[in-house]
Amino acid sequence: MKALRLHAYGKNFHRNLIVDEVERPSPGSNDVLIEVDAAAINPVDYKMARGKVKIVLDPPKPFSLGFDVSGRIIEKGINVRDFKVGDSIYAKVPWNQMGTIATHCLIDQEYIATIPSSISMQEAAGLPLVGCTVMDSFRIGKLQKGMKILILGGSGGVGSFAIQYAKYLGAEVYTTTSTKNVDWVKKLGADHVIDYQKEDYRNKAKGVDFVYDTLGGPHTRKAIKLIKKGGTIISIAGHYDTETLKEVGVPSIYIRINQMAMSILLLRMRLKKITYKHVWSQPNREKLEEIARLVDAGKIRPIIDRVYPFEEAIDALYYLQTNRAKGKVIVAIGK
Repeated sequence: MKALRLHAYGKNFHRNLIVDEVERPSPGSNDVLIEVDAAAINPVDYKMARGKVKIVLDPPKPFSLGFDVSGRIIEKGINVRDFKVGDSIYAKVPWNQMGTIATHCLIDQEYIATIPSSISMQEAAGLPLVGCTVMDSFRIGKLQKGMKILILGGSGGVGSFAIQYAKYLGAEVYTTTSTKNVDWVKKLGADHVIDYQKEDYRNKAKGVDFVYDTLGGPHTRKAIKLIKKGGTIISIAGHYDTETLKEVGVPSIYIRINQMAMSILLLRMRLKKITYKHVWSQPNREKLEEIARLVDAGKIRPIIDRVYPFEEAIDALYYLQTNRAKGKVIVAIGK
């Protein structure tokens, strides 16, 4: 089998990433082996390639990249009873089984589900990570019907799913995007689309109940100013909270450094009684089955920006890194 593997950290992906010929694995008792049809590229993939997350995860090199996948089961372990060989499944693999940008991959049965019947394998591959991330984020943040939510970065992979899911939950949705994407984002269902190239979203979305921060950096700080007192900020790209760092196993010394770096920010949040959490999504079958139901019911539609062939997977990483993608970037691996 072939797999895209990282041999060294750095910005030069063409030098550090190689499609290697590796031995095809055999499934354990709870695993399925799938022939991959498509894999989605996510920001975590290029961040890993650059060494940005090695404090959290630093496996021996070379290692394979990729978390989102769709494909067909070709072998299964003796304890796998809910799926059969030939089934079309999709998944967000756990950290210990990452490596979906490959012709084959192993996945524990707890992390797979049958793909939605109304969409293609490529569309299905783009749903797991963003879907599980948004569902976890809104559950943790307790987003409810009638609440006002600002989704930062509405045209991205996470943002485009978040708009649709927030509307499904009955929230009033504000979102930001660039001028060229305003009409496109409106079609996703957002109630208020703010063109950040022309307007300051801190004025347009002042007093919202919930900010969903997909951008990080200065946007987390800006969210404190615009959100109402007692509101909730959930981030997937901004500052890490201590609880999250402990959950993912970061060494205590880095946790203490992070606490010192965040001290002023946290003080500002406490003064405004803001609830803050950085969310790392945990995949499972239950969430994937819920996503499939929403897709087949027409509540969520997958958004694909570009599809790259396997041999151009590195170019797909470079493109996603530009932050210009509208929806998901897919690598087509199956024939």
